[in-house]
Amino acid sequence: ELMGSSVGIIRTEEGLADGLAGLDALEEEVAVVKAHGSSQYNAGWHEALDLPSLMITSRAVATAAKLRQESRGAHTRDDFEGEREEWGQVNIVIRKGAGGMEVEKVTRGEDPPELAKIARATIEDLEEGRV
Repeated sequence: ELMGSSVGIIRTEEGLADGLAGLDALEEEVAVVKAHGSSQYNAGWHEALDLPSLMITSRAVATAAKLRQESRGAHTRDDFEGEREEWGQVNIVIRKGAGGMEVEKVTRGEDPPELAKIARATIEDLEEGRV
């Protein structure tokens, strides 16, 4: 629910900050979640095991979305409309570090020629199989 309302399809700085704060608040609850019974036919048991991974994924998505101040592809920022050339040159890389999640903007290298050709093709080129 938190990710849908704060880090959904249309994103804003305020919503992303609220989402990250909400994830902070959920950390303590997730740490003590338990499911009773055995693992057989117990969706709650599996969900309890998945929660820590879902929290990491949610935090990575919200953090990267907050850092990327543009709209590109499926990432839409209501407060940053359109693509920006400088953001097309970087990837946001998230790693597990000694102190937790590390976030870094990494400059992209040259695209492999075949991928560059596809990326710059027109719809007509793709539909007619020229690329």
